[in-house]
Amino acid sequence: METLTRDFGTVTYQRKDVIEFVEPIYGFNEYKKFILLCDQEIGPQFAWLQSLEEPELCFILTNPDIVDPTYKENIPESACKVTGSNVCECWSMTAIPENFADATINLKSPILISQSSHKAAQVILDADYPVRCPIKKQAKEGTGKC
Repeated sequence: METLTRDFGTVTYQRKDVIEFVEPIYGFNEYKKFILLCDQEIGPQFAWLQSLEEPELCFILTNPDIVDPTYKENIPESACKVTGSNVCECWSMTAIPENFADATINLKSPILISQSSHKAAQVILDADYPVRCPIKKQAKEGTGKC
């Protein structure tokens, strides 16, 4: 199958690549089907969550380990179960302005993706995490505190 994207042109994918949001991305409730796009040159720390329903809708995701190596340990097991699985990948929405040094990561509301069920959800954590944590500062200092 193929889909047209804003950033990557036409992309080929298979049915098994489709991720369906059982709990929607906040503010984008009407969009449920996405694919995860990765760039080997950039590495596994970043990915793009591309909507299959709207070519212009694409979110940049970051592995939260780059700012807090213990972050995933603080996600309750019950959060992942909403995807129908006990094991999920954890990603954080990323805002990258014109100046990359000002990029931030949302640690309050991670995206949880189950590769086995092909389901995903954005959840809000009870823990005291920021919505806008500076990536560069945290990755450089390795403090894990925003």
